[in-house]
Amino acid sequence: MITYEFSAEGCAVVTPLITMGDEHEHGDCGCSDIGRREFMGGCGAAIALSLAGTEPAKAVADSHPVEELLADAPDNWGRWGAEDELGALNLLGSEEAYDGAIAAISRGRGGIQRFTLQLSQTGEVINPDPDQPNVLFPNDEVSWPSTDTGDPAFPPRTPARRDNTTPVEPEPTAGGVKFVDDKFVTDAFLQGTTHVDALGHAWYGEQIYNGFSARTTETTKEFDTTLTGMGDNDSVPGDGELFIDEVDETRGLSRSDVSNPADEGIAGRGVLLDVGREFGDDQGRLPLGYEVTYEELQQTAESQGTEIRERDILLVRTGAVERTRDPEAQWAPLGEPGLVYSDALVEWVADMDIPYVGADNLAVEKVVQVIDDQTYVIPLHGALLRNLGVYLNEILDLSALGAACAEDGIYEFLFTSAPLNVERASGAPVNPIVLKPSDTE
Repeated sequence: MITYEFSAEGCAVVTPLITMGDEHEHGDCGCSDIGRREFMGGCGAAIALSLAGTEPAKAVADSHPVEELLADAPDNWGRWGAEDELGALNLLGSEEAYDGAIAAISRGRGGIQRFTLQLSQTGEVINPDPDQPNVLFPNDEVSWPSTDTGDPAFPPRTPARRDNTTPVEPEPTAGGVKFVDDKFVTDAFLQGTTHVDALGHAWYGEQIYNGFSARTTETTKEFDTTLTGMGDNDSVPGDGELFIDEVDETRGLSRSDVSNPADEGIAGRGVLLDVGREFGDDQGRLPLGYEVTYEELQQTAESQGTEIRERDILLVRTGAVERTRDPEAQWAPLGEPGLVYSDALVEWVADMDIPYVGADNLAVEKVVQVIDDQTYVIPLHGALLRNLGVYLNEILDLSALGAACAEDGIYEFLFTSAPLNVERASGAPVNPIVLKPSDTE
């Protein structure tokens, strides 16, 4: 099994131990009377925040139910039928794809520039204390922000690492051809890199998007062939032990999973709102903890001379992900700048039929927010994913696109994308492609 232990200072350190079998101890994790997934569903956010420092942990302990905040928020439930699982992507048809194509070719004298927006996967962990490389999560004495570099991931997700599965000197096949192959040898979280959230990923109350029961997020599927792999586990220190198991059944979404946008594909007119350059430092980066408001989105569009149209795909650059690859910059996983909730923002997204919002941070929104003197945790996930069926694209690399847009003043383009088609998944990696007109000869 693979266990997490705590040092004398209280930091989580990794201790590997491999066993086979289906028995494990839960210890004091509190899940003896309920399923482990139900337990994590109730306290997972608290654990994640506690792993990221004492201030976020205190904030989530004092947070208010998002259901109260969103009681009168607009929704799209039933708009495309009682059985709809595609959500706001119903708004992107051939006309919207055409508008995106026209955006790519109608302006500029320098041809078409092509950008891929997926952040590379290096396998490097961003440590709160680089001098203690085995420390995964901080405590009171070892805390964020950090100037270490690596792959950003929402705790307790960790970066994926790949390795060769073939010998160093492979034997040639018939005809003399040699090859090398590889696989992920550590957990590869589907939402641990640039990814799209499925509509069933986040919810409040007992219903996910379009009124489907929250229980549809844990539907069991049985397989005819048993494989060996990681069983029912989570990478949270102290929540039982991780173990190798025989996998012949899994739980997943039977409604509103990521295969819906993967089957459909995403294409439309995209618009970049470079809030980092409008309100940030001389490198175009917002400071840690910065709250991006609806008014600032509008001011950024006005300053750029960018028209936002109905059914546009919105990308918001804060400069956050660039910090994770800069050894001179500080970064904190749950201290990133991001969008903050307001009635005006949600109503504008609904009125404009915005189907898709992406950003260069872990959650699109600021994780912990104070609204009318009350503390809430990721309220826009409820307002957008659950209620409106609007997709969220997180951990985008917008650095090159942002620089090109700033150089020639053209912030609209053709945006195309499709997440990895993983059946029943709550999210999946994605590599969006942007075709942008250039005004630079």
